[in-house]
This record gives sequence, structure tokens and C-alpha cells, in this order.
Amino acid sequence: MANQHFASGIPSVLTSSENSSRRQFLNQVGAGVGAISAAGLVMGDSRGAQAAGVQRPKWDSKAVRKEFGLQEGLVYMNNGTLGPVPKRVVAESTKAWREMELNPAGNGFGTTLKQAEAVRQKAADYLGCDLDEIVIMPNTTQSMNAVAQGIHLSEGDRVLTTDQEHPGGVRCWQYYEKRIGVGIDRAVIPTPPKSEEEIVDLLAAQITPKTKVISVAHVTTTTGLVLPITKIAELAESKNCMLCIDGAQAPGALNINVKELNCDTYATSAHKWLLAPKGTGILYINKRAADKVDSMRLQDGNRYYTATSGTLDMPAAIGLGASIDFLNEMGKQRIEDWSLYLREMMYEKFRNMPKVTILSPEAGSMASPLVTVGCEGLTGGDIAKALGEQDIVVKVVSYGNRISTHLYNDEQDVEKVVAAIKKLLA
Repeated sequence: MANQHFASGIPSVLTSSENSSRRQFLNQVGAGVGAISAAGLVMGDSRGAQAAGVQRPKWDSKAVRKEFGLQEGLVYMNNGTLGPVPKRVVAESTKAWREMELNPAGNGFGTTLKQAEAVRQKAADYLGCDLDEIVIMPNTTQSMNAVAQGIHLSEGDRVLTTDQEHPGGVRCWQYYEKRIGVGIDRAVIPTPPKSEEEIVDLLAAQITPKTKVISVAHVTTTTGLVLPITKIAELAESKNCMLCIDGAQAPGALNINVKELNCDTYATSAHKWLLAPKGTGILYINKRAADKVDSMRLQDGNRYYTATSGTLDMPAAIGLGASIDFLNEMGKQRIEDWSLYLREMMYEKFRNMPKVTILSPEAGSMASPLVTVGCEGLTGGDIAKALGEQDIVVKVVSYGNRISTHLYNDEQDVEKVVAAIKKLLA
């Protein structure tokens, strides 16, 4: 178990004492998280179970926190914007960079490139797809741009999306709206919606005979709403539309399998919930859609380096591989269970707080580790500034403040955020 992180052939940079500490860390965390499955928190029923009052999952948050270089005393609740990178990932990326600079061309297009290319297989395994369906990209936005450019829409074609999308998920379609006259339709999603079926119905009502693409977020950046992608995929298939997903806020937070989602493309930023170096991302293109996404970036294939990709940040890509190893060691489902446990704890505390409006869904299939709240009499900027002065980091969104919970957070973090907001409102 202790050496799985380096099984890919990436050399370890840990000393023997560090390796010993790491084994101790995995034993600590493993002993705790192993009880999560025993508590019934498994994929498919974990969110409902938490809402029903399942006791705290056993998770050594202090041991996990030590794996990160976060500022002492900082309550970091903005993983939805940028996630912190584990110390071992920083070490892996730094080592790769140093080794490459010993012989930039020789190593850069030799051993370093070989290590970066190997990350594609790790990403494919993590997302549950095949190697030839994966491209390592800098971020979600560039992946969405590549997809939109590759579909080759024509004047009059229409794209269906929602009013909850991140700019990085819709600018690509707006470009073709302006340039060639592609139409964009937006389903207005309530905050929160009543059910998954309501979301599907709202999208279905906007489809026209000219609709060629449905492009939506898996988890909305605004409120953390999880859209029912498999049901939307059924809708897309019935209307002969491509389904393109902005998955920036899902992998690493939720235990997902892109094949099970049945979408055509899925783009994600690894520097959020996957805790990878900044400027890394993953693009999945379903084999069935490969011929439909004729992007310039993919003219020479999906490999990490090609004539149409150019030279990329190889040390960062190697760091992405190390981040995936780290998350696999922690356990994809265990991370989701812990993050949602903290999320529900926070949700319940806000539920009965005067002057607070929760915009995110209740526990269930539409809930993610993101909670957005609005505070009467205070703007999101007011709240974020006041919390920042107390070393608490949250995100300002149009509705108020978005608060993230991830594997390095604990109950004390939640208590501090809630108490600080309560004090401000008082």
C-alpha cells in the first residue's frame, strides 16, 4: 500500500523516514475510512443516508491536513475555485522539472515526456474509460473550446444549455454564435430545483429541430447542483443531440464514471477537486463521438505531445498523475462520503439560521460538496471580506457565498465558517 503511489515508475522523492511517516499516515487514515463502507455509505445511497443521521464517518482529518502545505490556521473552503496540492505532488512535479532541466531537450522529449504520457492511462482508469478516449489538457475551458471547435456547427444550428453555466463552459458556443450565427437556448434552472425530472423537463422544453448540442455542467459552479447527466443523456439521444459536459466541479469531489454517465464529451479541471498542479485538466471524448469532434488540437491524436498540441507543462502533468495516485489511496468513495458528511453538517446549521437563504439542494442525488448561501443585508463580497480577515476563505458568487468541503476539511472548519457568518448577521 505504501508504495502504490509510485507504481507508475515515477521515482520516489521521499526519504526513508518520510516513507515511514507516510505508511503511518495511510494506516491512520485507512483505519478510519475503512469504517465508512461499514456504516452504509456507499455509492448510490450515501447522500440520503447522511441526511437520515448516519453517524460521523471515521476519518483522520488531522493526518490528512498534514499532507498539505496550507497556511497554519487557514480555514480553506474554496476548493471549487482552486484546490491545494498535496506536498508529495509538489515534490514529484519539482523533481521532474529539475531532472528535465539537466538536459532540456534530451530529457524533456525523453524520460520526462514518457512519464507525462503515462498519466493518460492513470486519468483513464480514474474516470473509468479507455486510454484512447483521454486527452491531457490545461483546463476545462480549453477542453470545451476544443470540443466546440471540433463539432463544426453551421449557421442556424442551436446549442442548448442552462442559465447556471460557468463562462468557461459557454464562451466557446458564444464565439460561434457571434462568428457564424449559431443559436443558444438556455433553460432557467430554479435554485434549487424540486427534482431531477424538473431539470430534464426544463431542458426538453427548449429543444428545437435545430438543436445539435446539449452542453451543461455536471455540478453547477453557482450552487453545487448535481445535474442528472444520465437522464439528460437519454434526452439527448432521443433528440439526436450531442451531449457535452463541463465537469470542472465533479471529479475528485464525487465518485464518477464517465462511461456510466453516457455523455459524448466530458471536460474537467484537475487543479480543483483533483488537487493537481494549476493548469492541468482532462478531456474525455467517447469513442462513439470521436469522428464528430474533429478538433485542430486532436489532428495528430490524443497523445500528450503531438504536432498540434505543441510543448506542454510536463512536470505539471506528472504532478497530475501523482495527485490521482493520492486520491486513489484515500479512496474515491471515501472522499465523497467525508466531503458530503461535512456538507450536510454545514447545511443543517444554516437551515435554521435567521437571515440565511440556502440556494443549494438538500441531501440527495442533486447535492455536492458545494453549498451556496445568501445573507440578508450583506453581499457576498461583504461576507467574503469579513471572513478573509479571520483567515476563512470562501467564494463570492452571484447569489452570495459558495462554500466547499473536501478531504482536508473537518468539523472545526465548518463550525468556524458558520459561527463567523452568524456573528456577522447578528
